[in-house]
Amino acid sequence: MSKPFLTKWPFLFKLRLTLGLIILIFIGVFLYLKVVPLGHISYHKSWPQLIRSGKGFIYNFSPIERINLEDKTLPQIIGDPIYFSLFTPRTFDQAQVTISYQEKLTGQTPIIEAGLLVDKLVWRYDLQPLENRIIDQLRSQWSVLGGDGIVLLQSENNYDDLQSFEADLARGFLKDCPGGPTNCLAIYNYQPNYQYLLPDQGRGQPLTIDKPLRGTHQFYLYIKDEPLRLDFEFVDLNQDKGEDPISVTLYSGMQIITSKTSEDENLSPTSGEIEEKKLSLEEKKLPPGVYKVEIRASNDIVIRQIFSSVHRLVFINKVWPVSTRGNLTLFTNTNYLQVKALNPASLQTIKFANEDFFINETYQQFDLISDSQAALKEIKFSQDDIIIENNGVFAWSKNSFFNPGFKKVDRHFILDEGIKYIIANYQSPLEQQDIKTATATFNLKGAYREKGKYSFIISVPGLKAEDDLDDYLEIKEIKIELTGRTLWQKIFY
Repeated sequence: MSKPFLTKWPFLFKLRLTLGLIILIFIGVFLYLKVVPLGHISYHKSWPQLIRSGKGFIYNFSPIERINLEDKTLPQIIGDPIYFSLFTPRTFDQAQVTISYQEKLTGQTPIIEAGLLVDKLVWRYDLQPLENRIIDQLRSQWSVLGGDGIVLLQSENNYDDLQSFEADLARGFLKDCPGGPTNCLAIYNYQPNYQYLLPDQGRGQPLTIDKPLRGTHQFYLYIKDEPLRLDFEFVDLNQDKGEDPISVTLYSGMQIITSKTSEDENLSPTSGEIEEKKLSLEEKKLPPGVYKVEIRASNDIVIRQIFSSVHRLVFINKVWPVSTRGNLTLFTNTNYLQVKALNPASLQTIKFANEDFFINETYQQFDLISDSQAALKEIKFSQDDIIIENNGVFAWSKNSFFNPGFKKVDRHFILDEGIKYIIANYQSPLEQQDIKTATATFNLKGAYREKGKYSFIISVPGLKAEDDLDDYLEIKEIKIELTGRTLWQKIFY
């Protein structure tokens, strides 16, 4: 019955109906991709299958000098790090990034990580592991507890389950570890439930650090039944026209205790017009233990002076001194430094653990590695405006030094007789026909997003394009699965 009925429709009406249906389908697909009503969408980019490589909005790698594409079917990462962006039609809550790759890397570059930009002001990335060959090799030599997620490696079978180990660690005790957990445990991508306590040495004298530092810094404090007061003096150099807010936050573990902020009210400063600012924190009844302070500021801000009512104070991972005084001395607990000179006047010979290291190029990262067995290594440098980094802590004096952290299973990790345990939040990549596949999961809530783009990073610490070595990470495919609220949840919740 329907066929005769349809044949009575004029041709022009049929054409309009067909075009209307096509337009409705197009609008429906567009709205589906734009709104993502079910809260889940997946993008991928693969090589060398050019037809598939365009699905989604994963933007190309940069900087180009760290990518080898010449006569290659797959992009080769030859320098660390590289960046790429993902355009999304809306915000999401979580991203699961899966990368398939081949690697030709040396023993000096055992770690591959992926990261998400969470704070553009200080260029902070949330880094998650893709591969750690140090841990993977030890799996065949040590006993292993756990599997997916948290994994515990033991040189001896002291524990039968992960729960018993974590319970002892929380109590500050580990079997066959007379020097305490910090002496025999190494960690990777894992935050131990452990309270570091120093022997009772009485109260020390207040500490004033008058070596100016540039940009964001973090430091640990140790408090022992005493009030805490911190006074900061800042200088805004106004070398750029961007806003330069300053925040100082005090943490106990991951919990924020207090925070102070100085907003940048001068939004149209004269270039080079110096502004002075101050902030203070005060807490009178903090329990004994380690606390972290984060100074969050752009590189236009110099921390001119820090006054601390407690004398145990060490900077975490990085210092950037800009005092213009020269002849400075630092102390650190690790056997390596990464040093970068920011201007020609900063080129110099640095003495690290009584060894001389030559810094003869600007904006190039130099790795300074010492064989010293000393627990505390001295760093002497005659010129400043250099960035000094490692995976340890720094102090401006021996008296203020303490080390509340555990050894990290990073690329400079050395397995010595003291290390009895390694615990990590890590899953080894899957390998099939020389192709490895690893996945990292990121929380997108609060992540930095600009013009619809999330920014990602792939890092192989120690990989250098300028070293003339034939080492690389070859990318075959990147797949990003995004999940978030459904359209129903967005409307009604």
